[in-house]
Amino acid sequence: MGTTCSKMKVLNTGLSVLDHGSLIPQGIYTADVDYDTNIVRALIRKGQLAPFYDGSTEPCINNKKLSFETECPICFLFYPSKMNRTRCCDKSICTECFLQLRRSSSSPLVPAVCPFCVQPNLGVLYVPPAWSKHYNAFKKRRSDLFIDDNDMNRRKWKLEADDPDVVLVDTIRPRWEEMLEERRSSAVGTTRRRRVQLNNGEPITADSRRRRRPSRHALSLHHANGSNNTIYDTFADMDLEDVFVMEAIQAGGSTWNYISGVGCKP
Repeated sequence: MGTTCSKMKVLNTGLSVLDHGSLIPQGIYTADVDYDTNIVRALIRKGQLAPFYDGSTEPCINNKKLSFETECPICFLFYPSKMNRTRCCDKSICTECFLQLRRSSSSPLVPAVCPFCVQPNLGVLYVPPAWSKHYNAFKKRRSDLFIDDNDMNRRKWKLEADDPDVVLVDTIRPRWEEMLEERRSSAVGTTRRRRVQLNNGEPITADSRRRRRPSRHALSLHHANGSNNTIYDTFADMDLEDVFVMEAIQAGGSTWNYISGVGCKP
């Protein structure tokens, strides 16, 4: 170490600089922002998330004597040693990479998982550096995370998702529950439309199901004729519940045919 970060750009964001970092991302990712920027900035100001830094491609010391020695294992850039740490396995992750992790839009009911240990409810804890205005208050409040007065001798942690100092991916996306409801509504609508299509547009009632259900004789003729079509092909316009009934009948078809004498040897 000891290399000077001579090629690192000077942060000039138009926003107040906090702990030698910024309140806005430094441009690693260009995708549309889907998190609440006001919440993120508030968390940085309160010392619960690491500020945004312009990462270095190698360990170095910048012109403010700030040591960039910790590598983020996702973007592979080096940042000041005090970074966000995953609550479950104590791995480093920069704020910009953390903000890219979220619940899946296709299955929002499933909590986001840690990219390192695959534990659910991904969240991070930020321990402010000794030169931060938040450091003393944090160390006094969370003495359980330190072994002694030497802040380098901290404990390896595994914190619960509801720990007051842990920031979850859901914390910065307060609309995730709305997204879940939207997904549920969409799924219900799709299921209803499918049921209507399966019933040729007729209302699905107990009587219509009985009228649409083929007899055992029809099934036995279907199998006796050596058809290779599956029961889904033969009764493709049936209600899904009726298809399951037909599967059960099909599974017991060979036994019924034997009893009725169909296909038996003389």
